[in-house]
Amino acid sequence: MRFEDTLDLWHEFVTDPQVHILDEILADNVKFHSPFVWKPKLGKATATAILMTVAEVFDDFGYVREIVAGNQWALEFEAKIGDLDVRGVDLFELDADGKVIDLEVMVRPANGLQALGLEMARRLAQQSPLVQDLLTQPAEHSE
Repeated sequence: MRFEDTLDLWHEFVTDPQVHILDEILADNVKFHSPFVWKPKLGKATATAILMTVAEVFDDFGYVREIVAGNQWALEFEAKIGDLDVRGVDLFELDADGKVIDLEVMVRPANGLQALGLEMARRLAQQSPLVQDLLTQPAEHSE
């Protein structure tokens, strides 16, 4: 898959969050760097659970700037969490096959990040035991 195709599919996911889109663009061994924890969460199933949940939490989500350099992207976004405005950046790295191998999310301001964390924790706690197990697995050592 071309990098441009992956970007188009990511935008499709943002507009209409569907698991099958993530299944197509995420590498099996994707590393997801949450703004809440230092160590990345590993694997497609874990990243999918997190991304599907955050898609429900954010309102009025939209990208305001994109910096695309081959397989490295920085996509700056704005969104609402309740009545709070947040701004953030999604940092992507793709492999040679156009699959996302690394996704790091940064969010500001601090009160927006805190609200996001509380709402994500609440919703993820309602997920199935399998999803909860995926999310609580310790991350493997990464260099």
